[in-house]
Amino acid sequence: MYRLFYAERDTSLLERFRERNVGIDQILELTKNQSGSIVGGKYRNVTYNSRILIDFGSEIDTLSTAITTGQIPTLGNSEGSASVYLSLRSSDATDLIQEYTLEAYPVFENWNNGRGYTNDDPETTDGASWFYKNSKQQRTFWNADNDYPAIGIPSMGGGSFRADYGIASQSFKNEVPDIRMNVTDIVDNWVKGNIINYGFLVKRPETDEKSGDTLGSIKFFSRETHTMFVPKLEVVWNDTTFASTASAEISTDSYIPYIKNIKDEYRVSEIAKFRIGVRPEFPDRTYTTTSFYLTGERLPTSSYYSIIDSVTNETMIEYDTTGTQIDCDANGNFFRLRMDSFMPERYYKIQLKVEREGGNDIQTFDDFYFKVVN
Repeated sequence: MYRLFYAERDTSLLERFRERNVGIDQILELTKNQSGSIVGGKYRNVTYNSRILIDFGSEIDTLSTAITTGQIPTLGNSEGSASVYLSLRSSDATDLIQEYTLEAYPVFENWNNGRGYTNDDPETTDGASWFYKNSKQQRTFWNADNDYPAIGIPSMGGGSFRADYGIASQSFKNEVPDIRMNVTDIVDNWVKGNIINYGFLVKRPETDEKSGDTLGSIKFFSRETHTMFVPKLEVVWNDTTFASTASAEISTDSYIPYIKNIKDEYRVSEIAKFRIGVRPEFPDRTYTTTSFYLTGERLPTSSYYSIIDSVTNETMIEYDTTGTQIDCDANGNFFRLRMDSFMPERYYKIQLKVEREGGNDIQTFDDFYFKVVN
């Protein structure tokens, strides 16, 4: 099963504009400007980086409560536990190398999101920046009042973060630079109270930041975006039981799954249980008083669902063998969706994928629509 949690604040820390706050930009920037480049209309003889701060705030408390009450399993990367992924959708990328790695750390200090934009003139300095965790006016330098040393160099700024309670990373090789990074260990330490949640700091590895190489720029949608691509945490676990497999698996090569109880609209507060039936597309001609829609046949266990925004055709929930496997009980196939995982006043499409013959027979079906409302 999937449950989504959305960011409550985020900003970029810009080494080239060390006092500037960009807390309400629609874009989060992860850029490496090497020595010799032109930045802000001026030649720069030093290397500049940018980093990203993202905090899910009270959403982590909601996650913790859901674990305590048994709605979500304990966090971990083993069978039976729930895993957590940090998800950021890229809006643009330039000059990227073929292979690179991005990292995420837990932030060590609280910070002020601020109300600045990149193009503010004069620039906004009230809020987190490369030098300051709160503002230039307060002179609140990163790691100024703490005994624990930051992993980075405090005098150079760029946020204070620590590696002793979890380091997350994701490697890329000739692929779209969207982040879907396993951050289970970090979130688990927040939930258990081992460290205070001040969010994630996303950056390149130290060797990349200090190198003189051109590593390019990646821009991600922020929580201020007017799109559906708000930064989110994906909590994923397998809640299937297959309590009853007494019904026979559909045997014909041509078949049609259908959702028996789908509604036009669901409220954000609902947890919907979608019942799936399946029938032959071309039934054998026979004399019967029973509808083919009442067949007791079921889909194979290797059947999955995904959720797609019906307007943009962007996938909200990907196929996942752990989190989106279709279950089965005595009444047939089903899966559950929490509607608070989706943005209201939008239309969504359910797509089903059925795998048979060890993956040599894969069919998809997607004529199922619903709207989420407040």
